[in-house]
Amino acid sequence: MRYCPYWMRAIVAAALAFGAPAVRAGDDGQLNLNVHVYGFSYHTDQQGVKQNGLDNQLNLGLGLNYEFHNDERGVGFVEAGFYQDSGSNTAKLAGVGYQYKLGRNWRLGGALVGLKSPTYNQGSFFIAPLPILTYDFGPVQLNAIYVPPYGDYNEFAVFGFYFSVPLGKNGSTH
Repeated sequence: MRYCPYWMRAIVAAALAFGAPAVRAGDDGQLNLNVHVYGFSYHTDQQGVKQNGLDNQLNLGLGLNYEFHNDERGVGFVEAGFYQDSGSNTAKLAGVGYQYKLGRNWRLGGALVGLKSPTYNQGSFFIAPLPILTYDFGPVQLNAIYVPPYGDYNEFAVFGFYFSVPLGKNGSTH
């Protein structure tokens, strides 16, 4: 990542500022920071993405997620990161979101995410809603997203999968 635009630096700074209490640990003694390890995607139109050079389905990258709210009902968070997208370009993202807890291990919700990549929206920054489904295994969480096709922003529907590794947590807190 050669250049980090002002908007992303501002969101990361805000996440770290809100995250400062997490470093001290909360009332439950748990840190509220997670590392995202971005990984894989699956495009529903395999032929279309191949013809358009958007068939990279190994989307390695890293992110940081801070849970500023976590109770029996749900989890509020801010996050930022980067990954190699379907066009093999570096995509940078930052956003804020909320997930409702569905039992002990499942969460469903989404985030409002700002994204910048040469692959999407003709390379221009944009903000979009992103649905997120999470299964909490305790020491690691599996996250799944779905991005529908939408004009020039995203030509092909895609499912994405990535892991979240809680820092300082002893198993599931959800």
